[in-house]
Amino acid sequence: MRQDPERAGMESVPPLRPLAKVRRPQILASAVELLRERGLWSVRVSDVAERAGTSATGVIYYFGTKHELFKAAISDADSAFYDSVWPELDQLESGVERLAWLISRSSRSEWVLWMDLWVYARRHPDLLPTHRGFSERWCTTIAEVVRHGQATGEFANVGVDADAVAARLAALMDGLAIHMVNEDPGRTPEHYVEMSLTAAAAELGCDLDALRAAAASVPEP
Repeated sequence: MRQDPERAGMESVPPLRPLAKVRRPQILASAVELLRERGLWSVRVSDVAERAGTSATGVIYYFGTKHELFKAAISDADSAFYDSVWPELDQLESGVERLAWLISRSSRSEWVLWMDLWVYARRHPDLLPTHRGFSERWCTTIAEVVRHGQATGEFANVGVDADAVAARLAALMDGLAIHMVNEDPGRTPEHYVEMSLTAAAAELGCDLDALRAAAASVPEP
């Protein structure tokens, strides 16, 4: 029996991979790069499409709107920070080491993206839940590290509320980060770390020199 040549050709072609597995990661990576470079106000969907090697229609296919794209991109960058830092913290037994490591790592994190989101969300309220979710996760992470140090007995101020300490330290680091990102004179990552360690030592009643020594042992990311 003679085989239909058109049907035979179809059978020889391997099935296509789902588009979402091919393009979405590239689009997100391109969006993060552009947001770092230009900020949320300056990046267009067409810019992301060009960087990712696809069309604006392709970007909208995956994310629906520009705001959803921004939300996904910043969430991706935020998750990358925690995916990296939590396994590192879990390997440290000391609360002092964990706190110093977290502060040191945060000085090199995605502050540019987070700061842009703070302001951008004020003009675009649909992004406010995303902003609040990032803030809550940051405070929760600090609080968990504080509780670990309290459990090991390393922090003399054992009765202090870990969540309250986390809120104060997060507010301090947010403020320091603004000056650091804007490259104000003397406001370097090293200054950010030193001021944060000093505040943590005062809040928790732990040895500042021990915190400094632990921070100094953290390798460059």
